[in-house]
Amino acid sequence: MGVLFSYFKSLIGTREMRILILGLDGAGKTTILYRLQVGEVVTTIPTIGFNVEQVTYKNLKFQVWDLGGQTSIRPYWRCYYSNTDAIIYVVDSADKERIGISKDELVPMLRVSTICTTFMLY
Repeated sequence: MGVLFSYFKSLIGTREMRILILGLDGAGKTTILYRLQVGEVVTTIPTIGFNVEQVTYKNLKFQVWDLGGQTSIRPYWRCYYSNTDAIIYVVDSADKERIGISKDELVPMLRVSTICTTFMLY
């Protein structure tokens, strides 16, 4: 009976998920985060370190981590992969000079099997 109750509770209860937003500096990660949370675009400053915000959509709660994208911070992204349900990787398509750098950061991340369950590219 307890198993059945737990199953139905997971269907109708609040589910919490941890999401990372990654990408090079200036790609728009923080803008996306605050657009999700506040519902409008807000003026932001470069992220040194990270921003963490709670975003709720219907019965889902997302703990969204926006990690800084400066060159010196990128090696530490991997420290945040554990217990992560999804990763949003932001690419600034107008920054043509750094598209290759963005690829060089994304490809090793995709090779980490613990986070490679499903990826959707738009």
